[in-house]
Amino acid sequence: MLDMPHLIIDLSDSFEEKIIEPFCNAYLEGKTPNPCIECNKLIKFGLLLQKCRSLGAKYMATGHYCLVEKDDSNQTFKVRKGRDLLKEQSYFFWKLDQSQLMYIKTPIGSFTKEQIKDKSGNLQSLLEGKEESQDICFIAEDRYQDFLNKRTGKIKKGRILNTKREYLGDHRGFPYYTIGQRRGLGISHSRPLYVKKIIPEKNLIIVGEKEELTQDNAYLEDINFISGKPPSKEFNADVKIRYSSPDIRAKIVLGKDNTAIVYFSKKVSSITPGQSAVFYDGDILLGGGIITG
Repeated sequence: MLDMPHLIIDLSDSFEEKIIEPFCNAYLEGKTPNPCIECNKLIKFGLLLQKCRSLGAKYMATGHYCLVEKDDSNQTFKVRKGRDLLKEQSYFFWKLDQSQLMYIKTPIGSFTKEQIKDKSGNLQSLLEGKEESQDICFIAEDRYQDFLNKRTGKIKKGRILNTKREYLGDHRGFPYYTIGQRRGLGISHSRPLYVKKIIPEKNLIIVGEKEELTQDNAYLEDINFISGKPPSKEFNADVKIRYSSPDIRAKIVLGKDNTAIVYFSKKVSSITPGQSAVFYDGDILLGGGIITG
């Protein structure tokens, strides 16, 4: 339609190995992974960017709602939140490094989605009726339970206990649940119960009332900083514990072997192993880590 020459680059085998298999394995370990972050690091701005560069491309443009900018004061690249705060996607860039950012262009980060729709002009007929992209592109209609069961065949029923280790009922298989989940537990109680902890080695799910799910710190691993180095060994930042969560003020204390502890300024609910805790200084993305507990 655009009369534009293009290439199709097949990275499906690498996507299977680096994204889908680790995604399934993480659920079998009782974690809730975010494959989009890994895909950005390893596939989109990893293998695909390398291929584009080998074909002679100077840059790679992407449709993420965030901003990649060069800081002329120190000749490094930084990531900032996009203008459209409802669609803002800098969260998914926290694992990237300077060797990737220097080749990335984010042309729509300065606009809202509505402005982009207005600018698309004669492409409206092509885009009309197009649904919003799914959170997990390789799973149809968010049916990740069916996907996991088909892929692994290792999902078995187990017991649901309360925080006193009293038996309340049975679950369909722990990979079907995530921390903070309330619906679909299939048990009755005088007050609402939520998934507090998943113990995969014992095939157990521990549930508790809402106040039992809060904590004031989180442990992280696999730490990365956009600039290549942390602000200091201890620093304050705004932290998001999942893509849809609000920023929470916290102190981050770095440890050995690329680990850290985040001390929140207030208690936080449903901190989920496998998800990403991402650090900001205002609208500037500093980096992040994978939550372990």
